Amino acid sequence: MKLVSYVLIQLAPGTTKTAAKAISKIKGVKMAHAVTGPFDVIAFVEVPDLTTLSDLILAKIQNIEGVQKTQTAIVVTPDVLRPSLPRNRKNKNSA
Repeated sequence: MKLVSYVLIQLAPGTTKTAAKAISKIKGVKMAHAVTGPFDVIAFVEVPDLTTLSDLILAKIQNIEGVQKTQTAIVVTPDVLRPSLPRNRKNKNSA
C-alpha cells in the first residue's frame, strides 16, 4: 500500500523555479508545480509509509535552498483506510 500526500511549500522570493525543479527530482515525488496562492509549490508524493514520508520532507524537501515552510496533506480515501475490502462487496442481508 502506498501513502499518498500533497506537500504544500512556501519559498523565499525568487527561488520558486529552481526549488520546484529540485523537488520534482526527489525519489517519491511524482510531480511538483509552481502555483499561485499562499504556497509557492505543491508536490504530489507517493511513498510506502509514514517514516519514508517524514524523511522525504524533513531531510530532503526542507533542505532545499529557499524552502521556508511545508504543510503536508495525507490523502484519506476508502482504499487507504480499508485496502483489504473489495469494492463490489454486497450486503449479507440483500437478496
